[in-house]
Amino acid sequence: MFPPSFLTPILAACLVVLSAVASPAAHADSLSLDLSTTCIHNKAAARRHLNQVNPGLGLEYQATHDIGLAAGFYRNSFERTSAYALIDWTPLHLRLPAGLSASMGIAGGVVSGYAHVNPVAPFAAAALIKIRGARRWGINLVAVPNVSASSGFIGLQLVVPL
Repeated sequence: MFPPSFLTPILAACLVVLSAVASPAAHADSLSLDLSTTCIHNKAAARRHLNQVNPGLGLEYQATHDIGLAAGFYRNSFERTSAYALIDWTPLHLRLPAGLSASMGIAGGVVSGYAHVNPVAPFAAAALIKIRGARRWGINLVAVPNVSASSGFIGLQLVVPL
């Protein structure tokens, strides 16, 4: 389950940038591990015929209160390995009960593994909701719209602070 070769340089560059800006002392609370888990497709036919279990691993860096960077890989709905590099903008923030917080916005970037069904591949866009606890453990909900004939989905990532 390795990233496709054409995205390897992009992922390497993203990881270098993430590691350069995320020095342990200055940004110890800004880096987290994203564990991709599952998705639910919008269209019933896609739910019947596509893979809904999407294990993967990524790094997320919260550069500012509203801007984040993420890079990683996962097993996509077509049983292929996808690699991604994204920037997110989450300007809407809510305080929730039990010490939880939610940030909402959009994410965009590049992703591999969908060129045969997505007319705008390798580009990707999604709505994003980040829910975090007081110690930064949390989840990401990623909502990708239907594009052309392909089904959109809502994906779930577990977030572990580093």
